[in-house]
Amino acid sequence: MFSLHDTIVAIATPPGRGGVGIIRLSGPEALSLAERLFHGKRTLAEHPFVTLRGVFSDPDSGEAVDDGLAVWFRAPRSFTGEDVVELHAHGAPVVLQRLVQLALRHGARTALPGEFTMRAVVNRRIDLAQAEGIRDLIDAQTTYQAQLAASQARGALSTRLQPAKEELLHTIVHLESSVEFVEENLDTDSRVRIGEQLARLAADLDALRATFRVGRVVRQGLNLAVIGRPNVGKSSLFNALLDADRAIVTDVPGTTRDTLTETAAIADIPVRLVDTAGIRDTDDVVERLGVERTFAALADADLILLVVDAARGVAPEDDRLLAETDGRRALLVVNKTDLVGDLEPFQKWMEEKGVALPLVGVSARERRGLDDLRTLIRHTVAGDAVDSRPDLLVTDARHAELLLETVEALVRAREALDAGYSEEVPLADLHHALEALGEITGEVTIEGIFDRIFATFCIGK
Repeated sequence: MFSLHDTIVAIATPPGRGGVGIIRLSGPEALSLAERLFHGKRTLAEHPFVTLRGVFSDPDSGEAVDDGLAVWFRAPRSFTGEDVVELHAHGAPVVLQRLVQLALRHGARTALPGEFTMRAVVNRRIDLAQAEGIRDLIDAQTTYQAQLAASQARGALSTRLQPAKEELLHTIVHLESSVEFVEENLDTDSRVRIGEQLARLAADLDALRATFRVGRVVRQGLNLAVIGRPNVGKSSLFNALLDADRAIVTDVPGTTRDTLTETAAIADIPVRLVDTAGIRDTDDVVERLGVERTFAALADADLILLVVDAARGVAPEDDRLLAETDGRRALLVVNKTDLVGDLEPFQKWMEEKGVALPLVGVSARERRGLDDLRTLIRHTVAGDAVDSRPDLLVTDARHAELLLETVEALVRAREALDAGYSEEVPLADLHHALEALGEITGEVTIEGIFDRIFATFCIGK
């Protein structure tokens, strides 16, 4: 566990060269340490929350290191709730590292990953769910990911859960009173009323938990494997979806002999596209290895694009690949519709095989039908949720598990009431439900949870 009594320092801007680099100090000695490093016409101590210009220098030798800006955020009006000082120097790595070394030499220690944010949680500037939102905002790769993370960082999930906590607490107090005062034992009507209330609460929280199906995809992205027999246009489709010529495209069957992976954003969902070797029987050792890797990629895929050739129709290899999609999320992509636009033979083929995959026609070469394909991918993995852009989705597996734990405890409590058990029995489950909700926001913590969560943060945040 982190020590909360030290003054910590870290570079808060990304590694590498830049116009400006920021060093952040937080802790009881942040101001005094910063005043030893920074010298301007006005002092930090006399001007909190004001950005000052001055010179950074070595306190021992007086040697100037750089000129720049500094600002003191006086406790508790800072991100961490402690005294925080930011030093804004030129973004040369050597300059930033020199300033960090000077801070370390004069009493600071290096901040651990996420330690600034952890102190903000401990000092009640933000709660744990908000801290996780900050982490996800830093890691966001798409606009929608950033929107959801920023909403959570502002407290959207915490605000959404607060009425449920208050309702639970009120019910617990009611039942506790019945235990303490025999004359206030629950009558049948009260049990029915509380049971209905718990059922509504459980349904509401379960609906929130169910958004994790989409939220997980939005946050983590998905693996999308492009499969098919040789020369159906898999690599052309791969390039078209990326809008870049990443895969080699020729008329020679077996050109793609290994998997090729790239990342793209489809409807603001990060998608790892995997181009695979065409599947066919071959005596070529290298090509056979490529086919084996294709099946490995297929096994790992969240969504499969089975590509067939509109001009050449179906072949035995297509039958084999169609069978591989059984029980999996998959789309049938009929390529080369610029040559043959009729999709009905492929619909009949699936009917004959007893398979019903969503079907879309495209021309990868002419970049036609790609918007329809992207829409189909989006709706297959996320339904309408990404189109409606809700401000709150459960995106973290920890939150989803705790919500499920809460719902199950509420259901058990209601069943105990309906069965006529004494108040102590449902109370145990209601306390458990309240603790699970509190664990989401950090009001209730288990040993080691901070270490596990904040270890995933970047240093300097």
